[in-house]
Amino acid sequence: MPFEFYVLVIPFCAIPVFLVSVDYLNKSAEVERRKRNVIDFEKFIKHKVEGDDVDNDIAELLDIDQIAA
Repeated sequence: MPFEFYVLVIPFCAIPVFLVSVDYLNKSAEVERRKRNVIDFEKFIKHKVEGDDVDNDIAELLDIDQIAA
């Protein structure tokens, strides 16, 4: 096959595969970031005491100084 064929075909095959791979990695990283920010409200309700660490963690996530308990 001629050299020009390889010059044209390889970029048109490799570039889309690369872009799809990068997009997949970005989306999987975004899902992992969202998982870390999820609060287990069932655990929160069971162990609820005014001013406890759960309140403080939620206040830090929401960037506020006080939470009404």
